[in-house]
Amino acid sequence: MNTQYHGEDFVAKRSRQLRKLAREHQDCLLFAADLAEIAERGDDEALAAGVERVRAYNDAELEAHLQHEEQTIFAPLIQEYGEHMDLCIALGKEHGYLRTLVEEMTPETARKHLADFARVLKSHTLVEEEKLFPLVDSLFTQEQLDKVMAFTPFRRQAPGADRAESRVDESGADAHRWLDSVERHRDGQDPHAGSVVLFPRYRPDLSTRLADRLGLAFFDFREEVMEALGTDAEYISLQQLSDSLRERAAEGGIVVHNIEALLCVKSEAERGEWLCAFLDQDWPNPVIVPISVYQSDVPEEHPRVCDLELMKMPRASSAEELPQENIDKYRLGSPG
Repeated sequence: MNTQYHGEDFVAKRSRQLRKLAREHQDCLLFAADLAEIAERGDDEALAAGVERVRAYNDAELEAHLQHEEQTIFAPLIQEYGEHMDLCIALGKEHGYLRTLVEEMTPETARKHLADFARVLKSHTLVEEEKLFPLVDSLFTQEQLDKVMAFTPFRRQAPGADRAESRVDESGADAHRWLDSVERHRDGQDPHAGSVVLFPRYRPDLSTRLADRLGLAFFDFREEVMEALGTDAEYISLQQLSDSLRERAAEGGIVVHNIEALLCVKSEAERGEWLCAFLDQDWPNPVIVPISVYQSDVPEEHPRVCDLELMKMPRASSAEELPQENIDKYRLGSPG
């Protein structure tokens, strides 16, 4: 890795509560520069080593960094300073794209995927330093800043544990064991129970496969309910969320995708209270809610929770390219 970064000292510019994240941002830029060079000039051996470096970096630092920002910065900004929602949503989509690239990256795709990862990581990091963090320093209360500093990432297993096994081939028998696990969980539940399925990471393709396997309708809450409301979607109450789920469940069982798009604008206490209520009540038909980001708000050891954290999950079939305009919109110097 490069031994120094020739840009600004991010750490010196930040309040003490943001210095850990700012230090990690400097590491991000160093890492992105190394990856870009490997992608451009590396031979097959260097490219394969680059893929392993990305996976190790994700396990050791990146995933915790993304969780840190999502839970202590994006959520409060969206909830209390709605005029900055678009910035948080754009950055959140980039988080999802980086996670997808980590999952999809192979030695065969390394040159393209390493270049994409380096490009987005660099652009994303600079936008956060120049636009996001100044907002945090100017808007957050002392209590909110202290929560940023005190954050501990939510992990159910040691970093990297069973990672090699988790990348199973889609044609192998292991690729469907997670579905068997959820099906067994549902078989042990009352037909009118609501269930939460804890996914190790955000994977829309797995939610659709889960609906197909269980013979349930796929209900994308963000697309079907929130998008029509635009920025007013943040004002949907959790009672309205429950009413919407009950209305859809009256037509038949559902797998509810993207519920976290609404949960992210609610407080930790509100999320926890709603999840408890969701699990403890009965529904007209089965209602299954996948959760990947706010797992720490789900009641521990609840009988209606199916935890897939230690399951072997199939690799994503393809990476959905993040539209360049989503990045360009918040580049340095761009308006608004």
